[in-house]
Amino acid sequence: MEGPMIEAKNISKIIDGQTILKQISFCLQGNKAFFIRGSNGSGKSTLLKLLAGIYHPTHGTLNRGTNRIGYMPEHFPEGLPFRVKEYLSIIANFHGYSKKELKEYIQLFSIEAFLNTSLKQCSKGTKQKVGIIQALISKPDILLLDEPLTGLDQESQQVFIQLLDKQKRNSMIIFTAHENPLIEKIADEQFLLEAGGLAKSNMKSRKKQIKFKYTRVDILQNLQLVTHNRNEKTAVLSANSDQSDPLLLHLLNNQCSILEVWEEGER
Repeated sequence: MEGPMIEAKNISKIIDGQTILKQISFCLQGNKAFFIRGSNGSGKSTLLKLLAGIYHPTHGTLNRGTNRIGYMPEHFPEGLPFRVKEYLSIIANFHGYSKKELKEYIQLFSIEAFLNTSLKQCSKGTKQKVGIIQALISKPDILLLDEPLTGLDQESQQVFIQLLDKQKRNSMIIFTAHENPLIEKIADEQFLLEAGGLAKSNMKSRKKQIKFKYTRVDILQNLQLVTHNRNEKTAVLSANSDQSDPLLLHLLNNQCSILEVWEEGER
C-alpha cells in the first residue's frame, strides 16, 4: 500500500498521575483521511500530540515512519512574538516553501489585511487560518488536525474542506472534528476513542440528539423523543444527520428554543 504508515504498539500516556490513553495499538497506512471521534476528555488531543511528537508515550512504542508531519492544534499557541507575515515566512523558509506558494495560501484564506498584525492581537478565526497555513506549508506526509474548523467563517470552511480533499492524495490526514460536512466529505475511515482505547468504527452517519424547549405540546407529535420533561417543557429527540437541519428549522418555526445539539457517542 502506498503512502506513510503509523504503527502504535500498546502505547499509554500518563499526565500528572492520570492515565489519558491506555495500551492503544493500531496501524494506519496510506494517503487517506482518518477521523478520530470521542467525547470531551477522551484523549483525542493527547493522541494527536503523541502522533505529532509533542508528547512521548509513557509506555509502548510509536513509529511514525516519516519526519514530515504537519500539526494544527485546537488552540493556537499564545505569546508568539511575531507578526503574521513574519511567522509564516519563518515556517515557509524552514520547509523550503516559495514566497509564491505562500502568497497563494494567504490569498486563499483572505488574511492579506492581517499580515502586519501581531499574532497576539489576531482574532480566533485569523489565528485558525494561520494555523492551517503553517501546517500545510510543512509539506507533510502526515497532516494532523485538531478541530480545524473552529472559529472559521463558512466561506473559509468550504475552502479548507476542498483543500483537504486534494491534500489527501499526497498525505495521510488524521483529524478530529464536530462538523458533519468535513467528516462526510473527507473521512475514509473512522476510529472511536473511549475509555482510553481506540477502536475502528463504521462510517455510517451518526444520529444527532437535539434538546429543545417547547411552548405547545402538539409539536411533539411524530418526533422520535429520547427523553421528555413535562414539568420543564423540554425534550430530547434523535434524528439522522441528514434530517437534523430540517428538524431544527421545524422546531424554530414552531416557537421552540434549541438548548443543545450533539452527536451520539459524544457523551
